[in-house]
Amino acid sequence: MLEPEDLSCEDMAKILTEVLGTPIRYEQMALDSYKQLFLGMGYTEAMAQGMVDMDIAGADGIFDALQRTPENTSLTSSRHWAETVLKPAFDAI
Repeated sequence: MLEPEDLSCEDMAKILTEVLGTPIRYEQMALDSYKQLFLGMGYTEAMAQGMVDMDIAGADGIFDALQRTPENTSLTSSRHWAETVLKPAFDAI
């Protein structure tokens, strides 16, 4: 599902900072470190590489070709999700 709007990682960090009331920043990881993160969580080599490849494809704009339609676009914005799902879970910790 697509979001109702295009957000950069920096946009998402800003939304999370505002909703959670704590500083959130986006920091891009080196791809090898990103892969090692998944391997450390128990992903197989192939799955970890798939996650890296998916990240590369996203950065290269693979999703930019999709047109939003009612069938492929969520009505829930990231801000709404952060306010209604993430914030309560965050506050409960």
